[in-house]
Amino acid sequence: MKNFSFGLSLLLSLGSWMVGCGDSESGSPCASGELSCDGFCIDAIVPTLSGPQGIQAGVFQGSCAAFTNCHGGEGIAGAGLELSSVSVSAQNLIDVESTQVPTELRVASGNSADSYLMNKLLGVDMEPGTLRMPIGGVLCDAKLEAVRQWIDAGAPVN
Repeated sequence: MKNFSFGLSLLLSLGSWMVGCGDSESGSPCASGELSCDGFCIDAIVPTLSGPQGIQAGVFQGSCAAFTNCHGGEGIAGAGLELSSVSVSAQNLIDVESTQVPTELRVASGNSADSYLMNKLLGVDMEPGTLRMPIGGVLCDAKLEAVRQWIDAGAPVN
């Protein structure tokens, strides 16, 4: 019983410590430089494709290319769109026609409103019979905004 009491006490202490963390000035539960994303704190995403905090690492790796049967596997990627690395993503996205709507670019550099990628992520103006991405979920606002900023900034790779 003594071990149980100690464990419960420790757990409650950690819980109150975690609640007290964050940026008290902004009211955000996240530390400075982090963003809230679906109840978790994530590192801020920089609107460039490469780098440890870029779109590839912050969005594509975990949400799009995490599984080979989605957009991560060579030759098997959904809609012929592989997003397995910075160079492959740049080659397959930036100013490239969509296979689902050939009159639209996957990423119209400098114009997120005309980018089919944004439509797929937002679930709007898509080809009938196609699915919103990522399948089975949606990107949090912080990730959507990072992708929008990246495209509007001209879709820089570095």
